[in-house]
Amino acid sequence: MELKHSGIAGIVLAAGKGTRFASTIPKVMQLIGGTPILKHVVGTGLASGLNPLVVVIRPDIEIGLAGEGAILVNQPPGESGTAYATEIGLSKIPSSVKTVAILYGDSPLLKASTVNNVVKALTQTNAVASLSWAQVPDPGSFGRIVVDSSGIVRKVIEASEATPEELLITTVNAGPCAFRADWLRDHLASVNPSQFSGERYLTDLFGIAIKEGSIVTGHEITDLDETIGCDNLERLQAANLAYNQRND
Repeated sequence: MELKHSGIAGIVLAAGKGTRFASTIPKVMQLIGGTPILKHVVGTGLASGLNPLVVVIRPDIEIGLAGEGAILVNQPPGESGTAYATEIGLSKIPSSVKTVAILYGDSPLLKASTVNNVVKALTQTNAVASLSWAQVPDPGSFGRIVVDSSGIVRKVIEASEATPEELLITTVNAGPCAFRADWLRDHLASVNPSQFSGERYLTDLFGIAIKEGSIVTGHEITDLDETIGCDNLERLQAANLAYNQRND
């Protein structure tokens, strides 16, 4: 029997090693408000109506009930990067699903309404992909986004590959994104390893879409707390502070 679904599926990318924590606790199992980061993200995905929701994790991670309600799939050793992890997750999603949203497993403060807005930006237009962006005063390691006045994305740049001029851009890739499922399946194999890191970046798909003349659109996140990715201790502390303020 084919799995019942909503027509909009989700993939949570949670296989990162989190080496910058220097901790025996995996990054996605660090606590925000006493709850594992991954449980927050899975809860957001489920509240957004993503069904099925697939979580891609490393096989050596014990997540207990943090993935409850989602389909868990191990990312085998070999290739690395978010495009590879997306391929693994996509293999568990029925071919009849029309739209796939991608969430990052280290972003505990993301809201379901934001996920829904990123999906709507895609499904209510003829775009093949949508992403989220935010305006930040100190972009740091965030990927940069060039968006025109009509909300069409013209360029996406990884910070590690940006020119000095591009690093001055303060519009950044804020995380969650969505794709037409058939377009995603057809194009994932086109993502090549980065010459800098060797990883296959999911964000390269936006450039591929733009180059072929397809439309990439998106949604601006104005609550910058939602963009906090807990990939080091400092950001984990910032997320805990923001979480406590949100729930006071």
